[in-house]
Amino acid sequence: MSYLEILGMIGLGIGCGLSKLGIPTGLIFSPILASIYGGKASAGIIIIPVLVSDLTVMYIYRKNADKKVILKILPLTFLGIIVAVIFGKYISDEIFKQSMGIIILVTGIITLMKNFKIDFSKLSILFGFLGGFASFIGNVSGPLMSIYLLNIEMDISKFYGTRTWFYFILNLIKAILYATVLKNIHFETFKLTSVAIPFVFIGVFAGKYFVEKMNQKLFEKFIVILSIISGLKLLFF
Repeated sequence: MSYLEILGMIGLGIGCGLSKLGIPTGLIFSPILASIYGGKASAGIIIIPVLVSDLTVMYIYRKNADKKVILKILPLTFLGIIVAVIFGKYISDEIFKQSMGIIILVTGIITLMKNFKIDFSKLSILFGFLGGFASFIGNVSGPLMSIYLLNIEMDISKFYGTRTWFYFILNLIKAILYATVLKNIHFETFKLTSVAIPFVFIGVFAGKYFVEKMNQKLFEKFIVILSIISGLKLLFF
């Protein structure tokens, strides 16, 4: 493993931890890893530290989750995953990467639209489907779900509890499908992510601190701009 790969895995671990607290770092590390390892391989690499971060945040907010919201959105999320499985199995890696670019751009635009106070809370069908599709293709659906949940009245603990339980269910299903359908989880995947996993915990607790202390709106705009640049890179370069 090269020094560049080690640094990449450290960044992945921290990024996965930060993303669980609503900081959309997945929009940054997903396209970077896709550029290095390819779209399908990078999806398999990312899912392992993501599951570790899910379990960590679930423990922190283990008593807070709105089951009604989760049950409402999950069926369409599963449909989005099924479409993504079919889409991802029969296309080339290049098209897979370009699809990630499109999803990232759409996600970035929707995130910007949130600032214009557009009410997305009634669009559970759309968000559920796009969330499942975007999550399976490129692990970039976090901001979509954050926007949806932020439009539903709930305190911060319930927001994180609901979001994390939803993603744990989703990511566990994805991991099984990655291993059995796309076959992009294997020994080399675990070898790479063994470096990332210890840094997940740093990311989770750093993210918790940042969310409580910093100006989230300013940080969100910064991430969205970088994500749009990353999406354009995957599409055209």
